[in-house]
Amino acid sequence: MKPTDTLQDTLQGLLDELGSEPVVLAPELELERDLGLGSLEVTELFARLERMFETTFPDRALVDVRSVADLQHALDEALTGGRSPKTHAEMVRARAPTGDVPEPSAFFGTPPNAETILDAARYRAMMTPDEVHARVLDELGEVEAVTFSDLWSRVLKVGGGLASSGIRPGDRVALVLPTCSDFLAAFLGIQSAGAVAVPIYPPIRLDEIASYLTRHARLLQNAGVRALVTDAQILPVARLLQDRVASLDFVARVADFDVDIGFGAVRVSPDALGLIQYSSGSTGLPKGVALRHGTLVSNMKANAHGLDLVAEDVCVSWLPLYHDMGLIGAWLSALFQSTPFVLLSPLHFLSRPERWLWAFHRFHGTISPAPNFGYELCFRKVQDHQIEGLDLSSWKAAMNGSEPVREPTIERFCTRFAPYGFRREAMTPVYGLAETCVGLTFTPTLRGPRIERVDRETFLDARRAVPSADGDTEHERLAFISCGRPLEGHEVRVVDPADMHGAEVGDREEGRIQFRGPSTMDCYFNAPEATDAVRAGDGWIDTGDLGYVANGELYVTGRIKDLIVKGGRKYHPHDVENAAQTVAGIRAGCVVAFAAPDDRGAESMVILCETREEKKRHDVLRKAVTAAVFDHIGTSPDRVVMLPPRSMLKTSSGKLQRTAMRARFMAGNAEIRTTPPPKWRAYLEIAARSAPGRIARLARQGAKLAYGAYATAVNGFMVLGGSVVIVLACRSEHGAHDVARGFLRTACRLTGLTPEVQGQLPEGRVLLVSNHASNLDALVLTVCFDRDLTFTVKNVAFDDSLLGRALARLGHLPIDRSTASKRLEGYRLTREAVEAGRLVHVFPEATITPAAGLRPFRLGAFKLAVELGVPIVPIVIRGTRRVLRDEARRFHWAPIEVDVLEPIAPQGDGFSEATRLRALVRERIASRLGDDEPDLVIQSAALPPGTELSPEGA
Repeated sequence: MKPTDTLQDTLQGLLDELGSEPVVLAPELELERDLGLGSLEVTELFARLERMFETTFPDRALVDVRSVADLQHALDEALTGGRSPKTHAEMVRARAPTGDVPEPSAFFGTPPNAETILDAARYRAMMTPDEVHARVLDELGEVEAVTFSDLWSRVLKVGGGLASSGIRPGDRVALVLPTCSDFLAAFLGIQSAGAVAVPIYPPIRLDEIASYLTRHARLLQNAGVRALVTDAQILPVARLLQDRVASLDFVARVADFDVDIGFGAVRVSPDALGLIQYSSGSTGLPKGVALRHGTLVSNMKANAHGLDLVAEDVCVSWLPLYHDMGLIGAWLSALFQSTPFVLLSPLHFLSRPERWLWAFHRFHGTISPAPNFGYELCFRKVQDHQIEGLDLSSWKAAMNGSEPVREPTIERFCTRFAPYGFRREAMTPVYGLAETCVGLTFTPTLRGPRIERVDRETFLDARRAVPSADGDTEHERLAFISCGRPLEGHEVRVVDPADMHGAEVGDREEGRIQFRGPSTMDCYFNAPEATDAVRAGDGWIDTGDLGYVANGELYVTGRIKDLIVKGGRKYHPHDVENAAQTVAGIRAGCVVAFAAPDDRGAESMVILCETREEKKRHDVLRKAVTAAVFDHIGTSPDRVVMLPPRSMLKTSSGKLQRTAMRARFMAGNAEIRTTPPPKWRAYLEIAARSAPGRIARLARQGAKLAYGAYATAVNGFMVLGGSVVIVLACRSEHGAHDVARGFLRTACRLTGLTPEVQGQLPEGRVLLVSNHASNLDALVLTVCFDRDLTFTVKNVAFDDSLLGRALARLGHLPIDRSTASKRLEGYRLTREAVEAGRLVHVFPEATITPAAGLRPFRLGAFKLAVELGVPIVPIVIRGTRRVLRDEARRFHWAPIEVDVLEPIAPQGDGFSEATRLRALVRERIASRLGDDEPDLVIQSAALPPGTELSPEGA
């Protein structure tokens, strides 16, 4: 039989089992829209085809296959590639007994004096550079091992690349990457530049780019991002976003930063903003949770305490890194404590969830966070033959959170995997939200889930959780699961549900859940009204969730905005939805219930259900749903609407969007399928929407290029002309300085780059020092003062026949730092110039780089000031790096400011006074530079802690 015929028979057999009506399987039919096959049904279809043809589909097939034709194409490719379905399982079983269990870290625990995650990463790279931090698994289980030293080296490359591209502390940088090792380096690299990371999920399907661009353009505009970091695959989409976001200056790949420019991470304050976390479910004005570095550290410490982390723990995660649970709850918490971290792609998990379980077996995993559906997927999809020999006995904390924790899922997962060593005590329901970084309450480790069954009538009528009687039926009681106690340093309370500022209610009374503690967000970024709407006074934040407290533990019962009021009683939508989807023919996970006004303006209960059944059976299904809901909650819905498959709106993480579906229903559009438009129409729409932004961006770029060419020509002509006049016509050093000032000031007037000067140079013998950000710095200082300045200049500048002669005529000092003896000769020349009464200027950083930042100062100038008793005059230069970066050939316009600070005189003698003077001068300059030139921490992973790459000398 041909593969085409076998595929058709297999597909039709699955449809028959699902009770679908017979249909001619044409190639253009879509699996979900036309045949009603959801993700679980599609994965079952893949599994059947793999067994039949003894092959495997690539993981991308779960995303890419949309139609019958796509399915046939994927099968042909799998057969051509000869992929064996046993490859992964056999390899894992062969490796599992030996060699893959990570060794406990010698420096496990909170790093000393670590105030940010960057401090922790730097400390790990210094103390245990060769220790493997992360093991990133591909679809065949091959490991990419990322050591702390590797990670830190890549972090500094990304940070240096961003800083040299003009990113300054406080700037927002979007991160659009799949789950991979590049994400680890890019996220920390953004922070190492002092910037704020804004992770967003990458596009999944190219035929849904239009909606992706619309949502994320709005999000990036809210954040005011200046740069976007991505990879080669996503780059075209990122450039389309650039056309729609005016603040987005440039888009770059992680690979574009694969150059070491000697960058050192910016000194980041724990009070500085480090992360903006946007919700994947935002449909209106985006709400980005703004988190400071210190806030993140507080949550990571609390998470470690709540899990009773020990050195032998191993974290295994498939969660996407752009989501708070995967980013903070898994990776960053593991990095901060030096817990070995095993990372799988979400796509690899979704296509074959047994990979997650085998990773626990192979690496002796102990902890992992996951939403409820992850455990449900393992129960539904993992087959016995896929996990023969599996051992889950090392698992101590199966953290279940991020979405409502379901009792049936807990029971099914624990029972299903008990024969493989999984302990029920390891199931750990948790509760958290982005507004508290991620974690808020944890069930005690190895305590197991605590499930309360309460009387339904009492709870719905009086909002009191009274334990049900032993003889009560399932219809007479509700089940709620404890999410544990608040993390260390955090508080949780439950207040009057009708008043966010109301009084706290008693134990077992349902109300609004509120919290406060060191992990609390700073605000919703650029959304003051949304921030004010959740502040409940005295540091308390309203979560928008309902729940009650019993015996000090929190039980979450639902969302306030989702409550359905009918006949004066309040119902939780998930309770209604669970009842409706028990009806045969209703698609599981595709039901939403909500309250909506009827024709008289009264609130009514509406249920929207997806079904693959034909319309002639819809009346039967509506009656069955009505009966099931009545039996379960004691009241009937007012309206039950049947929708075709793929009508439900969902977030990127698969959560149903009740609010959006209610809005659709109210607008009369509930039955509109979420089918993307034809590709040609989608691309035309994208081009039309992007055109104005692209034209504006090209216009801005054109203006910058024109100004750059003009300013470069003017300055080049003036420097060249001035040099010629100095060499040919000037007979005195003072005359040469007058000529240089005249030409350079003319260039400034013609280009609009005249510096603004604050302060004056003092009279008498002094030594000038300033920060060094650009090759323009000496020229700018020449323009600013009427007094003749003598600069210490790298000797290579004197090699140019014309410029070198001009520099010599101006009396500048050639400095060669290539050897110790030549450095001493430069020191001698500088000393003689100061003793001769010349006004000498020294750049104590000694060099410049494209990356912004104040580098460590060398000691020579300060040693000289102490020896001669000469005051140091600190000078602050701002803006020159933005005008002309190191190695750049084109000018940009930016304001230039020069501040002359008060002189600082030596107070003693010797080496210690020189180091004190250096520290004081550097502190004064750094304080006036601010974010223009942030303070850099220049360290190497190969050196012991505290070692600075700042060799002594002139």
